[in-house]
Amino acid sequence: MITGFWQKIGFWSNRLIRVWKEKEDWIWFHAVSVGEINAVWPLVLKLKKEKESYPYMISTTTDAGYKHLKELTKDKDFLIFYFPFDLPWVIKSLFNSVKIKMLIIAETEIWPNLLSECNKRDISTILINARLSDKSFKNYRFFKFYFKAIINNFTEVLSQSESDSHKFKELGIEKSKLKTLGNIKFSSNGNIEEANSNTPANLERTNDIRIIFASTHKGEEDIAVNLYKELLEQFKNIRLIIAPRHVNRSNEISRIISHNNFIPVLRTDNKIIKSNKEILILNTIGELIQYYKASQITVMGGTFVRIGGHNIIESIRAGSYTIIGPYNFKIRELTTLFKNEDAIVQVHNVPELECKLKEAISNKEIRETTLRNGKGIIKRNQNVLQETAERILSYL
Repeated sequence: MITGFWQKIGFWSNRLIRVWKEKEDWIWFHAVSVGEINAVWPLVLKLKKEKESYPYMISTTTDAGYKHLKELTKDKDFLIFYFPFDLPWVIKSLFNSVKIKMLIIAETEIWPNLLSECNKRDISTILINARLSDKSFKNYRFFKFYFKAIINNFTEVLSQSESDSHKFKELGIEKSKLKTLGNIKFSSNGNIEEANSNTPANLERTNDIRIIFASTHKGEEDIAVNLYKELLEQFKNIRLIIAPRHVNRSNEISRIISHNNFIPVLRTDNKIIKSNKEILILNTIGELIQYYKASQITVMGGTFVRIGGHNIIESIRAGSYTIIGPYNFKIRELTTLFKNEDAIVQVHNVPELECKLKEAISNKEIRETTLRNGKGIIKRNQNVLQETAERILSYL
């Protein structure tokens, strides 16, 4: 049985319905998975502090997102649940069970039945950190005659970039509903500040250079292990950490590591890494930032296979020199900004990655200069969280 399946099709538990009905004027946040949750979490906390009289609920789509939310909210007064399927009877069941004041959706979640129902019930609906990938934009534009009405159900759309705003304009959103604020991930530094500044307990406190391949997908772990093998011929003081995007792939990654005559060590084993023959697999959720802080170099996954990339701001803010591969189409606007100011390194193939890794391992000054440039960009854009909060608060 799929975890959360019954919630997704509208079979709410008696406990959930009871809690919903105990209060009114719920503020509902929706974030698809862990990345989106981390991005909006500081905003959730800020709004809760500013308007604590309202009850707050947060939905997510994935099991990983749900587990992460449980950890984030365990000592806080938030209700969490699985986002329902966008079917008319499911959506109506939800709205008949809970009185919602406002819905705040992160990034690219455009659900016709949900938005139409919000509009009918006069519920303010704001799309924050809004973006449209080239692929999504092409699909929506093909059905523009339909999606024009759907996106205008949003009360307001706060986009990540001028390029994203242009796409929403092309789809026919009313000019008064659209505002370009920038990427909220520039401001989402709560997790960075809360992360333990000490070296994680399972890593030795040495002068080793740690390289983390983060948010990796199938095929990228092979690249990581093979490159590590090559690099060890020249550099004995390096260590490798692999943080898969989906932790349920840990056994598969362990086999890849063992096949290459290295020793896989799971984070959950709580074993101290003492040898460069050991490769750590970060098979936990919510600890990635701590390992960014402990790693001098980050190679961002999802960019060496056709996934399109993941959040580069977290690794840069944490002080890890960041390299991406050729497939950055999901984060193109963001990576272009950093590339233009020599704040990130993009390579086009694995041999080029090997060269850049050797350069970064050998030259601390290059790492520090690149990081300084990146942190400068982040500092200039750090007001996005405040501006987003102000737009939301104007409806409360």
